[in-house]
Amino acid sequence: MVKARENRIDLIRGLSLLLIFVGHSSFSFSEGLQHSRGFADASELFVLMAGISAALAYYPRGGALDFPSLAAKPLRRAGKIYAVHVALLVGLVGLFSVGLAKDLPIFAQASAILGLTGFWSDPLGNLASIFLLRYMPGNFDILPMYVILIACVPLFLYLNDRAPKLLICGSLLVWLGAGFGHVNFVNTALPEGHWYFDPLSWQLIFLIGLVIGVRLKTGRPALPYNRALFIAAAAFCVLAVPANILFHFHFIEPPSEWLYRAMTSKTNDGILRLVNAIAIVYVLWNIEAVRRLADGSFLQPICVIGRHSMPVFITGLLLSDLMTVSMGLPRSLTLPEQILLMTAGVLLQLVVGQYLEARKNCTSLSRSHPAPAEAKGATR
Repeated sequence: MVKARENRIDLIRGLSLLLIFVGHSSFSFSEGLQHSRGFADASELFVLMAGISAALAYYPRGGALDFPSLAAKPLRRAGKIYAVHVALLVGLVGLFSVGLAKDLPIFAQASAILGLTGFWSDPLGNLASIFLLRYMPGNFDILPMYVILIACVPLFLYLNDRAPKLLICGSLLVWLGAGFGHVNFVNTALPEGHWYFDPLSWQLIFLIGLVIGVRLKTGRPALPYNRALFIAAAAFCVLAVPANILFHFHFIEPPSEWLYRAMTSKTNDGILRLVNAIAIVYVLWNIEAVRRLADGSFLQPICVIGRHSMPVFITGLLLSDLMTVSMGLPRSLTLPEQILLMTAGVLLQLVVGQYLEARKNCTSLSRSHPAPAEAKGATR
């Protein structure tokens, strides 16, 4: 069984959080950064690490799977994330309602930039849709996707122990069906009318992470080294960078535009994105220098935000929306101003991580060293 914390998970997840923040902030360099890492981006790495972490958190140490008890913690977690998502979106809509009622121009501009303008055409209906996960502007369907994936963890873990082939084949069929059939959930806030991150597609990479996490939890090699596989994965990662830049920015037209879009679809987590993400993690996992860096002190601030991924992600989500609004205002921000804002956003997330880690350590210390009981009087 694994006893020590696997810091490589935290490092990859922490880096992913920071890259997601920069990518979602609509800086002039955000799109270039997003597509300079190959076909996959930080979203795939984050979800893959989330699957590994879910297995480490919820798979029983003894391996005895009692479904009712197995389901309790993941479902509670999914419920908490759902509550946070609804609170964030309702709070955002409430804030904008007040700003628009006071006829503040900045709120009208920000509402258009964030895609909230349509909310006030049917406020009561859209408010109900927020609770039903059918109204999610911008990047607000990431948490709901995670709600669904975490809610599926008990079933995934149960089938992984009893019918692993059925689980993998079923997951692949759902991924294929969602991609080719364009099966998705309704999101009336987006022009496309569906979720930007389709859970039916993204469940596959989450499940792959979950299977890797079970191996790690049970003491088996998570991603065992194979020389030929390592070389192939590394070559794919390296070649994917110029290939994606050339195709995405139309320096070279792909042989089939439709096929390229299908294979790199973010909504359906296309095959090139999926394979690229797994290859990146496989290569990083099997480079000894990465393990030493993750265990060292220099990159610990990034590992720390990876440990507290959900609150840091929410912080980054709100900050990226703020940056997007700033970038959409009439006065264009200069490149130095954008870099300054990006740096401030990254530092704020690192501070949030350090605060949460310090609070966690204080709580652990107080539990391990309880305060002495009050002295009882001699007389009663």
